[in-house]
Formats: sequence, C-alpha cells, structure tokens
Amino acid sequence: MTWYKVTEEGKLKDGDIFKAKVGETEFILMNVSGKYYATSHLCTHEDYDLSEGFVDNGTLICPNHFATFDPKDGSVLSPPEGAGDISPLKSFPVKVENGSVMVEV
Repeated sequence: MTWYKVTEEGKLKDGDIFKAKVGETEFILMNVSGKYYATSHLCTHEDYDLSEGFVDNGTLICPNHFATFDPKDGSVLSPPEGAGDISPLKSFPVKVENGSVMVEV
C-alpha cells in the first residue's frame, strides 16, 4: 500500500466529508473534531454513497436509512432499523505530513 495526498490540512471543516478516488479505490475522508479518518464510501446496507451522509457527534450517518458508523475504524454503531446486522466499513490509515492529508491505499 502507498500513501497518497488527498487534500491540504485545514481544507475540510469539522464534520465535512470529502469523496476521493485513488486508482480504482473510492473512499471518503472526514474531519471529525480536527482529526482525519478515511473509510470506504458505500454503506454496507444498500450501497448508498456515504459522501452524501453527515457526521454528527463524531458518528458517520448514512442519509438513506440512517445506519451509523464509527469514522475511526468503520465499525457499525447501529444498523438501520429492521435491517439486522450489517458489515463494517473498510478503514484506511490517514496521516498529516507537511500540511498534506495523506491516505494509505
């Protein structure tokens, strides 16, 4: 896996979600209280695009059926009502280096 620059530090405000693509890998980058996290971009319930979702109180929320995920590791906090268990999101390592936000893909 290789580190790729996705954006500049400070470009994403707290709670912002940014969809990015490196090669064939699409993911979302989030700013959560000044820390950056990256996960796969599709909800594991019905493949809805999480870049259209939102971050609330440190939780990533799918706008379709409101499944919630932990941005830190992609774990499922709550599936959509009546959906049963769903899979966690894939999580990607993120670092800030020389003012650049880097994601390992």
